[in-house]
Amino acid sequence: MLTELPGHEQSPRNLRRERRLWHDGSHQTPAMGCSRCPDRGLCGGLQLASSLFDCLGFCCKNPTDCDTVCRNKPDQFAQRVREVGGFAFDNVPRNAVLSLQHLPSLIPLIYHGHKRVIPFKAPVVCLPLYSVIHRQDGEPRYADKQALAKGFILGADVQVILTGTASDAPLERWWSLGLLRRERIRALKQLGVVLVTAPNYSLFLDQPRWDDLHSMKRIAIVHEEFLSEGMPAALHLNARTDRDWERWTEYVNARPEVTHVAFEFATGAGWAARTEWHLEKLRRLAEKVNRPLHLIVRGGTKYLPTLTRDFSDVSLVESTVFMKTKSRQRATLSAPGRVTWRSWPTKKAGTLDALLSQNWKIIAKAYAPMLNQRPLQLRPCG
Repeated sequence: MLTELPGHEQSPRNLRRERRLWHDGSHQTPAMGCSRCPDRGLCGGLQLASSLFDCLGFCCKNPTDCDTVCRNKPDQFAQRVREVGGFAFDNVPRNAVLSLQHLPSLIPLIYHGHKRVIPFKAPVVCLPLYSVIHRQDGEPRYADKQALAKGFILGADVQVILTGTASDAPLERWWSLGLLRRERIRALKQLGVVLVTAPNYSLFLDQPRWDDLHSMKRIAIVHEEFLSEGMPAALHLNARTDRDWERWTEYVNARPEVTHVAFEFATGAGWAARTEWHLEKLRRLAEKVNRPLHLIVRGGTKYLPTLTRDFSDVSLVESTVFMKTKSRQRATLSAPGRVTWRSWPTKKAGTLDALLSQNWKIIAKAYAPMLNQRPLQLRPCG
């Protein structure tokens, strides 16, 4: 199964095939069958290099084992449409603009506290949402802010944000909580979490478009749930077509409560040709939305100078420093903005505290020119 953006388990990549499934409104003609689709207004239709009459050409014809949102399974399709209140965004409740501490330009992603004993210090760190809650019922793993800091070996004054980006399994578990999601959000607030990037439900290159529309609506719904419970959240932008980007742009522009957006340059968006397409769509969104927006981004580091020009604020969630440290590698600044990693074995019983701290200092120094780093300050968003 091929995917456009992360948030999934995927099969081995085949760039040649994927390119033929990329929507290209500038060079490809619309699929003939799209003209008669009742959802054409929301979907916009597909324009692919691959031969396709309409998106039902992606139907697996195996309704027993398939959980895709598809019109070829009428009963299940109706149920999936009802669970999100239809595919349009206009019935997503509105919210007030929330105030939030201004986020720094570089935020380390800390996956766990293993092999460390000295509290890690940074103004703000990012933790995986699904490492903070129990897998089965979504209950927080930690009783309070102090317990959370102890679990991840963080300094007492370190502010915490959570990333909802993940593979499909934890994303679906969060959705399956249903009405309990709001209760879990309130519990996360009690842990002192200052912001969450909303879950990034997947959009697929080789599935009927209703599945994409369903995922986009879920992204909007869960983002609203965080905001309505008083938890600042970044709206994750997953899009497959021009019309998807237009809808997100219209949605963000009409809702002042959307102060932060999130995007990940990985998998489908990580291919150079497709990255340029997404960059242009992000630029247009920032240009058309008539207020400042804060972008929280993962990956795509070489595009940071472009993104910092387009958005009023950009925060990079940086995972390399943690993963390289875990692999016993040490960073050195070999040239301005250029980091080299070298093997740095540790004793079997040793900790990684010193190595993580050193690597973080080097990474922060390397990224500073690209991110136009600003000091932390308290300000209202919007």
